[in-house]
Amino acid sequence: MEPSPLARARARALRLLAARPRTESQIRDRLARAGFEAQAGEVVAWLRGLGYLDDAAYARERARSLLAPGRHGPRLAERRLAAAGVSRELARRAVAEALAEGGAGGEAARCRVVAERRARGPLDALDARERARLGRFLLGRGFSGAAVAAALGVYVDDGGDG
Repeated sequence: MEPSPLARARARALRLLAARPRTESQIRDRLARAGFEAQAGEVVAWLRGLGYLDDAAYARERARSLLAPGRHGPRLAERRLAAAGVSRELARRAVAEALAEGGAGGEAARCRVVAERRARGPLDALDARERARLGRFLLGRGFSGAAVAAALGVYVDDGGDG
């Protein structure tokens, strides 16, 4: 006897989760692409009930990984989480928690670690062109302008009235 479409969709979802953690959105998308769009909602609810799907837990773990020293900045981590189907608010919260518990200092300290690794030497030895190139790289990695300026030792006017 042929298994029902729901049973096949459940089996497919379990195989997807066995490979790596995924978000609800990713499971829905993969099931739809496999021809199980009608069963996706029920399968996601079933997986959630079993505790196999938890977008908040996924976001926390993925944020920790993305923000590991020497990897990405908070903005890029938030974008990557959002691209995986995590809500913007949940992504923001997970990144903030990962930064707070990371122990590697704030965003500027993390940015400096990436800058030093990329520069392969002392940052003070960089000329203006190399410093600008490194700054663009760091911005592309998701660090804020203020963190990049602090890491590269560039003065930033905070807009205060002195």
